[in-house]
Amino acid sequence: MNLVTKLKKALGLRDLVLLNVATIIGLSSLTQAAQFGWSSLVLWILAAVFFLIPSSFMVIDLNARVPGIGGFYLWVKSAFGEWHGFLAAWCYWLSAIVWFPTVLFTIALSALYIFGDQWLHLKDSFWFASILSLSLLWFTVLLNVYGLKFGKWIQNIGALSLWLLFALLAIASLYQLLTNGSSHEVAPDKFIPDFTDFGLLPFFAAITFSFGGLELSSVMSTEMKDAKKIMTKAVVLSALLVLALYTIGTFSLLVAIPEGQVGIIDGIAQNFYLLTEQLGWSFLGPLGALLVALGTLGLFAAWMNGNARLPFAIGIDNYLPPILGKVHPKFGTPYIALLVQGVLVSILLLIAVSGTKIQEAYSLLYDMSVLLYFIPFLYMFCAFIWHNVKKTGGSSVLPLFSKNKYAVWVFGIMALSVILLSIVLAVIPSNVVGDKGSFYFKISIVTTLLIGIGLVLFKLKKIYR
Repeated sequence: MNLVTKLKKALGLRDLVLLNVATIIGLSSLTQAAQFGWSSLVLWILAAVFFLIPSSFMVIDLNARVPGIGGFYLWVKSAFGEWHGFLAAWCYWLSAIVWFPTVLFTIALSALYIFGDQWLHLKDSFWFASILSLSLLWFTVLLNVYGLKFGKWIQNIGALSLWLLFALLAIASLYQLLTNGSSHEVAPDKFIPDFTDFGLLPFFAAITFSFGGLELSSVMSTEMKDAKKIMTKAVVLSALLVLALYTIGTFSLLVAIPEGQVGIIDGIAQNFYLLTEQLGWSFLGPLGALLVALGTLGLFAAWMNGNARLPFAIGIDNYLPPILGKVHPKFGTPYIALLVQGVLVSILLLIAVSGTKIQEAYSLLYDMSVLLYFIPFLYMFCAFIWHNVKKTGGSSVLPLFSKNKYAVWVFGIMALSVILLSIVLAVIPSNVVGDKGSFYFKISIVTTLLIGIGLVLFKLKKIYR
């Protein structure tokens, strides 16, 4: 029995939809989008048209054409060769490693609101953020080492918490709107995005980034009970649900929180806290903060688990030390890859919170993860066009692409355009960054260094073979 067949098939349609929702919905994405005010609703639609819809089609098409462990890693590798497949997977994996501390910060700071305002003074505490974040990190890692049959419940509980959270948020915000009016002024001109505001434009990259995640499920296709049958349904359902939830969530934030006061890291928990004061519903703040923490933990667990399959797949191909491709003899999980990932995130988290404000560390890590994340997407959409034009791999399950060669180019170019724009915007510091020069230096040097490490590892592959 080879390493791939040792992985247990534990994911059904329900699990996959919940996994996708837990993977994609980032509550911090709502707070990033809300910086635009009402015009963010227009930007959500633009990002959905130019990125979410093409991404959905791309994932469905390529998963059918080039199935197997590694997902998009195989798509790119089969189209452009070993180095490009490795670079796409390496950047994708790194983007998550860099991003994980920001998710843990969101959980830690949001958890403070569960107890009202008596613990909010810890929001900038190095010790609080570090200890709670590391505890959550290793709880998630160890549970996933025991297997998807255990680990998937964090994801499922997280996804269900998101459903409850959005329902509660929508009801409370609608009541607030009907009784007290909106905290943001409602006027036709407020819905028109200001594309000249370079202090806000970087947040559009975050909006596009917020729709990423559907491709992650393809990495786990060999652990699905019937991948070819359920993938299309899961992607379509997930995309519709995600767009609806993001729109409802942003609307609710803008109704409840005054302009210019939406916190980037803990904005959703802050929203429930303010609604508690405005509506007098004492249960709302603690319950909302608890749902935020659980929902974000589900997001983290889904990414932590799926992302570990990349070094596992690369390890199997011997581009990284083969030990990363080792499967636990009892639990059937890529446990070495999970543990290595946990160690790297721990180190990065401690470095990030040392000697700087948590919000500035958050912004730097978030933008760096956006930059690294979209490099693989350039590859994915180029591979999407390549496989369809060259008719390589298996057959597509989408008649749109098998019968209309121009549709591939239209969706591919749409997505590539917004991805390139997002990459440019990601290296522009937002208005929450104080030292712009330091931001440019760190994001350029660290990103180049990380990609360079990948190049060195690839060149050393003969050692592992």
